[in-house]
Amino acid sequence: MKQSPFVFYTFLLIFFALQTTSPCHAYDVSKQLSINGFLSQGYIKSSGNNFLGNSMDGSFQLNEVGLTINSTVNDNLRLGFQILSRDVGAEGNNDFQLDWAVADYRWQDWIGMRLGKVKLPIGLYNQSLVTDFLRPMVFLPQSIYDENKRTQIVGAMGGSIYGNISFGSNGDIDYQAYYGKVDFSEDSGHARGIQSLVNSFTRKKGLGTISDFDAENKYVYGGSLIYSPPLEGLRLGVSYFTGQTDFDFTIGTQTGSARGTSKDFVVLSMEYSRLDWKFAMEYSEITGDREVMGFDIPDGRSQGAYAQLCYHFFEPFVFSAIYDIFYADKRDRDGSNFVAQGQPDFLGWRKDIGVGVRWNITSQWNIKAEQHWVDGASLQLPLFNPQGVKKDWNYLVLKTSFNF
Repeated sequence: MKQSPFVFYTFLLIFFALQTTSPCHAYDVSKQLSINGFLSQGYIKSSGNNFLGNSMDGSFQLNEVGLTINSTVNDNLRLGFQILSRDVGAEGNNDFQLDWAVADYRWQDWIGMRLGKVKLPIGLYNQSLVTDFLRPMVFLPQSIYDENKRTQIVGAMGGSIYGNISFGSNGDIDYQAYYGKVDFSEDSGHARGIQSLVNSFTRKKGLGTISDFDAENKYVYGGSLIYSPPLEGLRLGVSYFTGQTDFDFTIGTQTGSARGTSKDFVVLSMEYSRLDWKFAMEYSEITGDREVMGFDIPDGRSQGAYAQLCYHFFEPFVFSAIYDIFYADKRDRDGSNFVAQGQPDFLGWRKDIGVGVRWNITSQWNIKAEQHWVDGASLQLPLFNPQGVKKDWNYLVLKTSFNF
């Protein structure tokens, strides 16, 4: 069923209303307080498979609205928070939520602390995940920044320490370490994927279909190092993440539980910018362990990587090209384990070739258009395609974003 374009037209109305005011990048209430935000509206159309919702029918369920308030209390202390509303397929439904909120105290360049709901430094770009305006393409590479796991990896209630250590002429290194708990969204792709897994398990055991499914994150922790060597424009990074979430559910009059653990999520990163070019590569591995009613259901160790090239070929336009690849189990790249379970082998991989263009109409407004051709149906694609998945498919995305 095709989604109503109501949200899209609402976005346009707000945009034109904003254009009647004086343009600025942030509204400075005072020297200590500033307010800024963003809003975006997109359209996605796919063939072969649904992606992040009912995209085969064409969907406008791809929008975000954010409001950010920052206060500089003194030279060392900053307070800030961001309210976000988003709708991506079945997730978000335009509900407002606290995206991040921190008290940030920095004693020296080499040491600082953040308390509150802190953004998690996974890879080079996870901390800018919520800012569509900064991304060259509509989605970050899915092999690393899976939209279905956004709730799990975007931010955590807890704290972090961070700093920058200079090595003089040998460059410098930025470090972060964090610990906290995630406010888990039960309509997220990750939670729905676990729910689907549990339902499959209980039906095979003859127990029926589950109800009253609840998720509670127990912990997440990790950190990152980003080294900027003397070569201008080059950044090298490594990050680590692990976390555990417990799930409770009801089967008739009985109760049950499940556990999902994302272990040893490691990302190796490289970015090089030179004049009008930017090239980025990242590689990741993660082990997913699942336990349902005391039975262990290991997922193996997945593997993902991408290479992306961006070129600012003349003033308002940026061209991007990406090759993004993911294997559900790096020891089963041909999907033979899926075949042994009576499923298609191509559930074991996802290979995405994409090209896109971003038009920077003004310093505050841009439009993106991109096309992707995909081989494979991994990364929870069956969740959006209960009727079955196809090996070869593609999708088109259009999106416009405005910052104020």
